[in-house]
Amino acid sequence: MLHVNVLSGYFICGASSLVGAAMLRIAETNDARMRKALRLCGWGFVVLALGLIPTGLGEAAAGRAAPQFSMALGTLAGMLLLGAGLVELQGRSLTSAWIAVLLAGSAAVLWLAWRDGARSFGLVFVLSLLAVSSLIAWLMRGMIVRGRDLTERALAASMLSMVVSSCARLAFTLADAGGPRADMMYVPEPWSSVFATLYGVLPMIVATLLLALVNARLHHQLRARATTDELTGAMTRRALRELAPLLVEQQQARQREVAVLMLDLDRFKAINDTHGHHKGDAVLRMAAEVLLAQARVDTLLARYGGEEFVAVVPVDGLPAARRVAERMRQAVEDADWAGRLGLHEGLTVSVGVAMIGLGEDLDAALKRADDALYRAKREGRNQCQIGLAVA
Repeated sequence: MLHVNVLSGYFICGASSLVGAAMLRIAETNDARMRKALRLCGWGFVVLALGLIPTGLGEAAAGRAAPQFSMALGTLAGMLLLGAGLVELQGRSLTSAWIAVLLAGSAAVLWLAWRDGARSFGLVFVLSLLAVSSLIAWLMRGMIVRGRDLTERALAASMLSMVVSSCARLAFTLADAGGPRADMMYVPEPWSSVFATLYGVLPMIVATLLLALVNARLHHQLRARATTDELTGAMTRRALRELAPLLVEQQQARQREVAVLMLDLDRFKAINDTHGHHKGDAVLRMAAEVLLAQARVDTLLARYGGEEFVAVVPVDGLPAARRVAERMRQAVEDADWAGRLGLHEGLTVSVGVAMIGLGEDLDAALKRADDALYRAKREGRNQCQIGLAVA
């Protein structure tokens, strides 16, 4: 196997950490938590580089007290900051106070070990490396156990590789009977070359995965914005038209029927005219909240335009569709409009229902549901009407 000089591996690790920090600088996101995570990871890479790049001066220089202490503390501090950033990505936080305590503790432990001799220093460094990587892996356990995609699982695997390699290094260090080494790698070949190679490439791997994760989450955010109505939180009309045909196809393949419900808030214009558009927006938000609370997980609910909503609902037939429509109508009527919005006159909704026929397109079913909705309006509002069956 090709021999890799350990100090060269450290130097490459430091250099690739600087490249990783530069890569994260180009990442753009408007999410505050993501920005904080990238900032912590970037500083982690910088600190790691400052600790490891001096190893490029050679074994004689690296074996001195200051470079060795710098290498050990820079590695631990860089990993802590990098780990704090990775933990932030999954919605957890390693607070600044805890980071400061862990950094101060690492420095104190390393200083005490150095006073006891180079050999003790090497052992304590590996123990500290294992402790730090294990702590980060524990805080990242959500990403490890149930990563949402391949990128998250790969990031988790990179941290687990540090835990495993630290365990192996500790075992080798305890078994080694030789004298002190400038690289503190008390590991026989070919394993020392394996570890040196791992440390050299790991920062670039992590930085690349972080960029991929940022891009994936940005794509998800943009898609969510494109498919979610900003005011109400319901789906957009465009999203409904994209997703409803697939839902209909899947349900009809299972011999189930699908109903289309068109819901229009009664006398909404009077609310805007009397209370203002700000109150009208609040009414739309609350109406969407009430309707979403009544919708099952397999229901598509969209704000179709103005004060009109559309629900596409898998059902077991027309009677079930009528029950769903009536439940939504009753929920809107019973909502606490006076208590929450000061709307003492209350609010009701009219509903038109149509069953989607086999092979019928969505527009045709929407037209029949719309006809039924206007019939409900004409006959007094606050009621459900059924559209004529497809011919």
